[in-house]
Amino acid sequence: MRRRFYAHLRPVRAMLAVGLGASALAAVMAWASPWPLKYIVDSVIGHRPLPGFLGWLPAGRDSRLVALVLAMLAIAVVLALADYLSTRLVATAGQQVVFAIRSELFGHLEAQGASFHQRRRTGDLLARLGGDVQAIQSAVVNAVPTLVRNALTLVGMVAIMLVVDWRYALLALALVPLLAVTARGYLERIRSMQRLARRADGQASGVAQEVLTSITVVQAFGAEDAEAERYRSATRRGLEENRRAIVAQAEFTPLMTLAMTASSALVVYFGARAVISRSLSVGELLVFMAYLRGMYSPVRQLSKLAGIVSRAQAAAERVVEILDTDERVPVSPAPRRVVRAKGAIELRDVWFAYPGGPPVLRGVDLAIPAGCRQALVGLTGSGKSTLLRLLPRFIDPTAGAVLLDGENLADLALDDLRRQVALVPQEPYLFAASVWENIVYGGSGGRADALAAARAAGVHEVIDSLPAGYDTIVGERGATLSGGQRQCVAVARAMARRAPVLVLDEPTVGLDAALESVLLGAFERVAQGRTTITVSHQLAGLRDAQRIAVLSNGRITESGTHEQLLAERRAYWRLERLQSGGDGGSEAPVPPTVLHQQVTGAR
Repeated sequence: MRRRFYAHLRPVRAMLAVGLGASALAAVMAWASPWPLKYIVDSVIGHRPLPGFLGWLPAGRDSRLVALVLAMLAIAVVLALADYLSTRLVATAGQQVVFAIRSELFGHLEAQGASFHQRRRTGDLLARLGGDVQAIQSAVVNAVPTLVRNALTLVGMVAIMLVVDWRYALLALALVPLLAVTARGYLERIRSMQRLARRADGQASGVAQEVLTSITVVQAFGAEDAEAERYRSATRRGLEENRRAIVAQAEFTPLMTLAMTASSALVVYFGARAVISRSLSVGELLVFMAYLRGMYSPVRQLSKLAGIVSRAQAAAERVVEILDTDERVPVSPAPRRVVRAKGAIELRDVWFAYPGGPPVLRGVDLAIPAGCRQALVGLTGSGKSTLLRLLPRFIDPTAGAVLLDGENLADLALDDLRRQVALVPQEPYLFAASVWENIVYGGSGGRADALAAARAAGVHEVIDSLPAGYDTIVGERGATLSGGQRQCVAVARAMARRAPVLVLDEPTVGLDAALESVLLGAFERVAQGRTTITVSHQLAGLRDAQRIAVLSNGRITESGTHEQLLAERRAYWRLERLQSGGDGGSEAPVPPTVLHQQVTGAR
């Protein structure tokens, strides 16, 4: 897991090195801070001679006292400056590292294929991108400087205590083995709880995202209370695991405090007896007591960091789990560049099945010449939309090949390929931006280009009639526009794309007759000079298609022009009769099973 983040440390190595060096300096100052007081007690108040390395101090008691007090102040000033420098530099470097991690994670999520996003809940992915990365940031920015400085302080103090008098040092450290075993057990418990808490938080985010993005349906069916309870249930699991982690932390910190107090009591008892017997100076006892007090603060700080670090570890595991998942569309090691394709499309014995499911496409063969207007017809579930998703390589065939101008799509540069395809989906996605920005989305054009594209497509009047025209701000997912207005923006976007291949997926479903007429005219203009593939259940809008293919159960069962398919009197003919009322004019609704039999000819 650590290797995933090492690459992000390289750009800030110098800053981290200086910051950690400042932490080490702060630790050194913490080691040195008790010694001036020792020499004041032993060599100014008392009569012990100074060690040789301090022979340069003044001989007079008053001058020596002033020098040692100034040394105390100097140590305090250096300690404060080192602390400031360490916190600032390490925090700044940490912010940059976390920014890089978040950017990598977002880019990784963007690059994953359709199957990845179909299996993952958007809310959980947002929780990893937000809450989990935030937990890592909290640890890197706040915990690292504290951890480094306090760990160095502890190690240095223990080493100095062993040098000064190893017997009292062992007394002070007598309970350390027990503390280490206890700490390991508590930290593992806390980490496990935090891991479960982060998972529960991700599930709660998934529920919230699902409900809020479908709030109209939730309210229409009066399911607010049920969804609120579902969210509370998911949130409650996270709160319970966090509560358990806090309880464990609350148990762990007092145990550390109690152990440090017991160690201090042992040193005070035996140290005081040694001072009385004159085998230990008062100053040396003060040094030990100062170090014990100095150790108390780092130990307490480190114990408090346990929760932050455990939460960050659990969050990092979730982030790494995503980063280690690679379901991107495979790219050729030497992809062929495409500037502008002619637009000839061919499917050769194409099979496709979603993971764990039956085949959706079964040996489809289809050749579409450049500039041809091809329509796809079939009942729901026949494989039409799946076939369309093959063209920009949102998915790849399980078997067979899809070709553009005779080149296998898998051999082409993915970004070049997708620039060759303009998509108008049944439910166009619009971003929270102005209408003109949505029209030129993905390109380098400006407002004038958006107006030109809308005029060329014949939807200028519809867009210009919006409250602020092209400057109208579209709500999230285009919620402030009607379905027809969204489709007009999508058509203008396709025109602005200037791609040689145009894909229309049920583009007129649910529109009134007037707007449908406007859009059909717009599609006619946009399709000029482009290979156009249209999926529609409304056969009336497909009569101008040069070729029509009928899909049934993942196979192409009929192919030809509108007139040819009517003359064959098969599935297409039956569907056309149903839509045109040529089935005898019966007003009774046709049961679904009978409808399927009438269209497919099944018995």
